[in-house]
Amino acid sequence: MSNEPNKNLQPSNPSWEGRIACQYFDRDLRLDKSQVKTAVNSYVYGLIECGSAVVDFDQNEITLQAGDFIIFPPQIPPVVLKTSEDYKAICLIVSSNFVYDCPISRNVFQTSTFSLINTTHPNIPLNKFAHASIKMAMLSFMDHLEHPHSHTLEALQSLYGLLLSDAIAVIEKQINDDFTSQHAYQLFIEFSKILRIHFRERHDITFYAEKLNISPRYLSMVTKQITHTTVATFINRHLMLEACWLLKTTDYSIQRISEILHFADQASFSKFFKRINGKNPMQYRREMESRT
Repeated sequence: MSNEPNKNLQPSNPSWEGRIACQYFDRDLRLDKSQVKTAVNSYVYGLIECGSAVVDFDQNEITLQAGDFIIFPPQIPPVVLKTSEDYKAICLIVSSNFVYDCPISRNVFQTSTFSLINTTHPNIPLNKFAHASIKMAMLSFMDHLEHPHSHTLEALQSLYGLLLSDAIAVIEKQINDDFTSQHAYQLFIEFSKILRIHFRERHDITFYAEKLNISPRYLSMVTKQITHTTVATFINRHLMLEACWLLKTTDYSIQRISEILHFADQASFSKFFKRINGKNPMQYRREMESRT
């Protein structure tokens, strides 16, 4: 593998068994997720090499600059709105199935959670050392994908662990530099884990506070400190993402989706959806169908 920092970016999108892909892209080459079979359930990691880009991240417009690293968790697809003339980036797409097979799920969760709890600033500015390290991991991915062998799976898992470890190191330093309590951050991580398991059936803060053996007031304070929003808003974001996902990818009735998400009835679900999304579930589904 070439370690030259000025390695020319050339169009390339090698993949492995439809589970992981890596590619270069620029203002003319858009992200191609077709190489990953379950792309919509994938993690997408982007490293900005040159120039700048404005992307949509969870309905927020984010400006990315050279040296930035960004992680798009599943169900938040990367959408590039505009770029500079000299924009170039490297992108890694990792299916959830690949992630589940790796012994590093906690690291995956920590890095993706950083993006989710910082939706207005999900990009991670890298210093020269961190940028070089993550870029080297990206280029190693590309080399292994282009030249597979009998131990490619183990090699890709090791590279993925290296990439995430470097990302977590940068994230933790950023948290320390912002004087955010490590205890509060770890508590929020635990809350987020429990939430991902139970958000469909439990929408109340008391349940999560009891699971963490803390008071609802303290959980509210921690969530506000880290995300600058309320527990209810954070829970509702998960519910809305799941509702949109079910409306886009299944033929379940609105009634069935309201049951899956444990709303009192279809009317309550529709009212919730319209309050946050601006349109009712059926309008949203028809709009999504018209785009396909």
